[in-house]
Amino acid sequence: MPHPHKWGLGVSPDGRRIQKADGSDWLWLGDTAWALFIRLDREQVDRYLEKRADQGFTVIQAVAVMGYSFPWNAPNAYGNRPFHDDDCARPNESFWEHADYIIDKAGHLGLHVALLPAWGSFWGKEATLDYALWIADRYRSRKNIIWMNGGDRAVRDDAALFNRIGNVFHETCPQHLTTFHPRGGDPSSRHFHSEEWLHLNTNQSSHGSRDIRSDDQVDADWALDPPKPTLDSEPCYERHPINWKSDTGQFLPHDVRQLAYWTIFAGAAGVTYGHVCVWIFNDAETFTYPEHHNSISPSLNWWDEIDSDGANDMTHLMDLMMSRPHANRRPAQEILENELEGSERLRATLGNGYAFVYTSSGASPRVRLDTLPWEQRTCWWYNPRDGQATRIESIPDSGSHTFDPPGGRGRDHDWVLAIDDASQDFGPPGKQRPV
Repeated sequence: MPHPHKWGLGVSPDGRRIQKADGSDWLWLGDTAWALFIRLDREQVDRYLEKRADQGFTVIQAVAVMGYSFPWNAPNAYGNRPFHDDDCARPNESFWEHADYIIDKAGHLGLHVALLPAWGSFWGKEATLDYALWIADRYRSRKNIIWMNGGDRAVRDDAALFNRIGNVFHETCPQHLTTFHPRGGDPSSRHFHSEEWLHLNTNQSSHGSRDIRSDDQVDADWALDPPKPTLDSEPCYERHPINWKSDTGQFLPHDVRQLAYWTIFAGAAGVTYGHVCVWIFNDAETFTYPEHHNSISPSLNWWDEIDSDGANDMTHLMDLMMSRPHANRRPAQEILENELEGSERLRATLGNGYAFVYTSSGASPRVRLDTLPWEQRTCWWYNPRDGQATRIESIPDSGSHTFDPPGGRGRDHDWVLAIDDASQDFGPPGKQRPV
């Protein structure tokens, strides 16, 4: 299959963003597909990846040798195991040819693969440093690889091991970005921020409760030196039981949206989305879950859920962010006179010629207009549920102004306020900006 990726990725000069190698704008919009390499055949791979590309996703997070709900050396959809005799020094070419197909298909669609070579619990045991060297060498020429060290595993006393693995990726594939997928509540910056191999930080806000302010971790990472991009690589999954319990409700599209907007407006370089039945590619008729696995809705099929409301809301997020330039975008709480608290705390971001404010529950932002470095303003309400923008016709020239969102208050009444420098003539937020 021809590999059309003509560009790789790099870190912006200010250390805050991920951009294309030519310097043009790019945003990490990840989808969680941990079990992709073992669950889907090629026809299903095509269906899944084509849908995510159509929805505007840019990154697929997947594990080459899956764990968690699967044992070491679990077979793929064709019955081929990664290794002969469970030995990571004896790779099974039939399995890896299918992995090649997935990575190349993703590249053909413009998608990067954030590749975890093995689930974190396997490192230092079944998965050795020699395996890390082997897989890094195999995929060193693929431009659409991002290496994900770790894998939902507590670092504890294994920092030296993960540093060795990270250095393998960095030294073997210097053209690739490398990050670390951490355990919930244990961000990569806590252990590896100063390491040369770590190009971007991630944290995992996980699935324990509603309204987790993952943007607080973005704030913490922004305060570190040297600056590095940061993002939440495992926020709450759509339809996941809250705190893994059947009687606490599920995370809904609003939960997914608010965390994404909170973190990106706090300065994150992107965000990852997940659906509880897509990461494992649930098939209600044929798939049997391990006894310990109680977080899946077994009646849901992955091919239906890839078109879920939460996933399509991510399209609107991507459309919004790509409709304005990314260079110099930063968190901008100083433009707010009423920051509010808790789950209602507003989030503001300021870029070259625009400001965005996210209100998660329909609260009215009061904006210090004089803090914006332009005098002629065009203002809009952007609906993150349907991607529609509505012009705000009357605002004062100076001072502070309260912007009242359309509709009522509460969950599912979230809005984005966009305040543009009128001279930039960006057009409505969410629409392709003029060339």
